[in-house]
Amino acid sequence: MNFFFDKPLIFALIFFSVFKSISAEDTSRSKTVKKQIFKLSWENDVFLFSDREYTNGVRLEYGLYSKSYFPASLLLLGLEKIIPNFGNKKEEYSGLSLTHTLDTPSNLFSSDTPYGERPYSSNAMVSSISGYFWEKSAFSIEAGIGSIGPNAQGKFFQSNIHHLTDSPLPQGWDRQLLNRNLFQLNTDYKYFFNPYFGIQTTVKLGNLDTSLSLGPVLRLGHVRSPISQGMNIGDPTPSYPVEETEYYFYFKPSVKDQLVNGTLGGSGKNNFSATIEENGSTSIYLNDGRTIFVGDPLYNSIGDERAYNTLTRFGAFQTFVPSDAPLALNYLIFNSIFNGAPVPNDGLKLLLLQNLNESNSNLSNYPGVEYFVYETLFRNPTKGASAYSKILAYQYLNSSETLTEENLLVTALLMYNETNANKTYSVPLKRIQGKISTGFVYQTPGWFFQMGLEVSSLEYFAGDGLLPYHRYMSVQTGMKF
Repeated sequence: MNFFFDKPLIFALIFFSVFKSISAEDTSRSKTVKKQIFKLSWENDVFLFSDREYTNGVRLEYGLYSKSYFPASLLLLGLEKIIPNFGNKKEEYSGLSLTHTLDTPSNLFSSDTPYGERPYSSNAMVSSISGYFWEKSAFSIEAGIGSIGPNAQGKFFQSNIHHLTDSPLPQGWDRQLLNRNLFQLNTDYKYFFNPYFGIQTTVKLGNLDTSLSLGPVLRLGHVRSPISQGMNIGDPTPSYPVEETEYYFYFKPSVKDQLVNGTLGGSGKNNFSATIEENGSTSIYLNDGRTIFVGDPLYNSIGDERAYNTLTRFGAFQTFVPSDAPLALNYLIFNSIFNGAPVPNDGLKLLLLQNLNESNSNLSNYPGVEYFVYETLFRNPTKGASAYSKILAYQYLNSSETLTEENLLVTALLMYNETNANKTYSVPLKRIQGKISTGFVYQTPGWFFQMGLEVSSLEYFAGDGLLPYHRYMSVQTGMKF
């Protein structure tokens, strides 16, 4: 059975094993509240048959249900000095966490940056978390430092995960966001009118995320904690130290207004610029991560590398390349240079081979074509195109005897792509997003378990053809001792 379709079954077995263990402990329920907790949180979209946007997040957390002097705890102690009754809490928590997240575009088979989509990025952060619980409310604060970019080893982690699951290797990590230090301060306040209904407000400040979120929280079931726990990796509220078992479903819609999102990239100037005119009717200029054709709007689509519009872009490309080359060869040239060099699927391979085998294909005019065809059609999809294959694609692109204005346009675009290959770009941030979180919580004095689903609108203005929302599943489990 395909491993990809086995994943929901494996996830269900993990859930059953954890549920069985905590249920066994519940039969000998203890009224003693544990003072420490070790918690693992994992979020991934693969269980919902997706692999894009925020695609993986892992968080390890160790905490104490007592006073400590971690950095975030000192901030709360400072608030006690200036806010009356702030220190009259019922419970308190202090902890340390390590978080790692991955973000990718939807087109994982391309080695180039797909404009109009989220760039590749990964970040790692170590945080101090502290929280106070009152009779009907809770306030949490998280202070963290970390790094975004290659230092966070996103390419290493996702590549190894895909190797283990026998999935195609994402090709674009060499175009990920550059290294940058992160500084983040997050606060969260929850107030419950009764154990089943409350509101939540989250304020985040930092160069990774500066935003304000607000929404109601609904809990339905055997509820024993006065305040709900954090429902995802980005929610710093700790698990409440219950004295007896509780289990409930939760539902939480929210609205978010963001000012900064570090995973969407930063703008940059491209040092290469050129203008080429064709009889005064068409000109090209290259600026800020885009190639603009004036006079022939269709050509603008050639560099907009997204999986859904490959054939449209190839149609534009085909209009100004040497007409004596076989259609299949032109497609492989386009695929190698402008499309990130993904290996075609089996059906497309067959069509391309049939075209190349036609008697009028004139492949003898293209030295090294046997290697080029084999490399582009039958290469291991987990490996990128070779440098020699790229060189051949350059050579074939400009192989006609007469160098036309159209050839110059394609060559300029190619030069631009290569010049801009190591640069990053930004996608326009969308200020307002909506999110729905729902799931199930089971908690005893010694264990905590949560499984959830989140659906959210995109955090940026995406290119045409992308789904306007994203979804992922989450699981949190913790042992109290």
